[in-house]
Amino acid sequence: MEHESAELRVVHTLIDKQRKLLGSTDLAERLHILWIAALLDKRLSQCTDRQIGELLVLVEDRFAIFEPEFGICHHAKRRLLLRP
Repeated sequence: MEHESAELRVVHTLIDKQRKLLGSTDLAERLHILWIAALLDKRLSQCTDRQIGELLVLVEDRFAIFEPEFGICHHAKRRLLLRP
């Protein structure tokens, strides 16, 4: 993903912000997660199938190879990335 689009850079930034907020013990910061999640959803809806497939590569890396979630992400990634 060397030539990452501006859209994917924003998605990655939102993902990073959401992860950082998850570790917070401050209730106001934790509630801010809902706003970040809504922004992330909006940005994801603007991504192409190929971009979603590229994001699934990151998601897949978070699962162990024998977890069912890994298999689901792997299948979805292949399907989206192989579309013409």
